[in-house]
Amino acid sequence: MRRSLRSILTRSGIQGTLNRGDLKLSGMSSADSSPAAPATDGDSTLNAFEREGLLSRGAPFLGAMAIAIVAYPLPPRSSESSALYTAALLSALIVVGALALPWRRLPPFAQVLPPFAYFFVIALLREADGGADSPYGVLVLGPVFWLALYGTRRQLAGAPDYPAGEWTRGLLWVCVAPIVGFTVQSLVRQLRERARENARRVEELQLSQEQMRRVIVNMTAVTEASRAISRTTDADVARHVICSAASTITRGKFSTLLEPDGEGCLVMTANHGLAGARPIRLEIDGEPSGAALAFRTRKPLFVRDARTDPRVSQRMQRATGTVSVHFEPVLRNEEVIGVLAVGWDRVVEDLERQARSAMGMLAAETAMTIERAYLLARLEASARTDDLTGLLNRRAWEEELPREMARARRANHPLCVVMLDLDFFKLFNDQSGHQAGDRLLKQSTAAWVGQLRTSDILARYGGEEFAIALPSCSLADAKVIVERLRVAMPSGQTVSAGVACWNGRESAEELVGRADAALYEAKRTGRDRLVSAGARAAAS
Repeated sequence: MRRSLRSILTRSGIQGTLNRGDLKLSGMSSADSSPAAPATDGDSTLNAFEREGLLSRGAPFLGAMAIAIVAYPLPPRSSESSALYTAALLSALIVVGALALPWRRLPPFAQVLPPFAYFFVIALLREADGGADSPYGVLVLGPVFWLALYGTRRQLAGAPDYPAGEWTRGLLWVCVAPIVGFTVQSLVRQLRERARENARRVEELQLSQEQMRRVIVNMTAVTEASRAISRTTDADVARHVICSAASTITRGKFSTLLEPDGEGCLVMTANHGLAGARPIRLEIDGEPSGAALAFRTRKPLFVRDARTDPRVSQRMQRATGTVSVHFEPVLRNEEVIGVLAVGWDRVVEDLERQARSAMGMLAAETAMTIERAYLLARLEASARTDDLTGLLNRRAWEEELPREMARARRANHPLCVVMLDLDFFKLFNDQSGHQAGDRLLKQSTAAWVGQLRTSDILARYGGEEFAIALPSCSLADAKVIVERLRVAMPSGQTVSAGVACWNGRESAEELVGRADAALYEAKRTGRDRLVSAGARAAAS
């Protein structure tokens, strides 16, 4: 055992010290209770603080002392700076004492004072750095190693010889300390990895919760839009609901619905967030446009920066102030019937996956809304239109005439009503057949439409009887127009007419009643003539 320890110390660079007799192993008793051998000259003259070689012996320990002070500002920091200053002062005193005191004149036991004094430094550093949680406890090994390397048996154990087992203990400290350090470091590393993993899982959970919240918000917006659309028959209201839901889902500044106008352009039919903005009209093939591109390709298009992207219409960009924009085509049976556009006033890197999915659902809802609006428009038109002639029917006439009367009252303009009846139409039907009669009705109304203004209203009142409203038309002008209609009759057929000018006070029923009475007078007096209400019949 002693040979092994000597061999280890020799390889550790302490051979010179052994040769000088600083650590003398010969003569050590294996029994702890045996009396100490007489001190040799080397033991009696041992001086760990001998000036010769003191710097090389103390350099590692001085470095550890300096690092202990310098490392204090590293996190986590404590506010006990007074204890740190005291520790630094005491460390300086230990170094000065080791260099300046006349150790040869002092008793041998005085050489243990600096190592033991450093225990107070360690205590102060621990106090300054948080107490029991401080990492400065490892510095305890410093005084132990100093005494183990350069102390004498008498200095460490008093008069008896230094027991041989203490050397084993010191060696075991040296061997075990790294194992303990590496083990603790491994445990700390594992704890840190687990902490990072837990933090990552918490972040993923928070992200998942945020994504779920966004999905709920998006689904709620789509559901509310569907409910609002189902409660209204107004297509314009439904379109605005769609745009509002699109802005909610994407958190965009504005949204707009663009639909083809049948003339090669996309026109804005509804919007949200563009109050007061001029209507947008984009050529499908005549200018660069993201909306037109999405319309042609039937694929969604996201543009990160519309200010510099050549695919986006700069007219639309300037009009809306958009930075990032997304175009979602609206498909009905694989046919594009519109484009739903959403814009932001900031740069958006990309549209969220949940938002993309919700926009797709909203586009499908938009397609159904447009389809329903189209069907409702057709149904309404069918309810207001005569199937044979394509003119307004009596129901539509009774809705339109009061409106024209209100306009005439506001503008203080004249309004005339004409009642027409084909002469001997029943006889024509009996002689030529109902199909010929239908053709006569269609040909007559087509000829009349060519003679009327776009502001005039022509309606089939019932059977072979028709009604005409002539806004901003005096009675004299109305007579001229009716005469043109009589001349335009096809196939040599004739028509009787009665005309009345609104007096500004009578109701719609009274006005039509006067014109109908004039028509009856024209038929009673021989047909094929025009009679003004309140005047005698005039032959043609």
